[in-house]
Amino acid sequence: MPYVRTVRTSSGATAVQIVYSYHRGSRQIEHIGSAHDDAELELLKAVARQRLAAGQGELDLGLAAGASGAPLPIRSARMGCLLDALDRAWRVLGLDAAAGGG
Repeated sequence: MPYVRTVRTSSGATAVQIVYSYHRGSRQIEHIGSAHDDAELELLKAVARQRLAAGQGELDLGLAAGASGAPLPIRSARMGCLLDALDRAWRVLGLDAAAGGG
């Protein structure tokens, strides 16, 4: 999974790189640029994030365009489905009997 990293160069600048990690530890590093102040650093990080997101589709959640950015309302705090699934898996694996719950 690719990620953005920053490293200090010998000249004192901060290099922004995208690291692509592959199986067996091999990696490929794409150098985006070197920043000499905070503004340049943020700009280079934004460019790196855009490159990572290139070609990625946007998931349509059916929300109104230009939504206010306010948090979505929580309609329920019950984790019943998760708890039911865990309980079923516990019983199928026989862990209830192994734990003495019979």
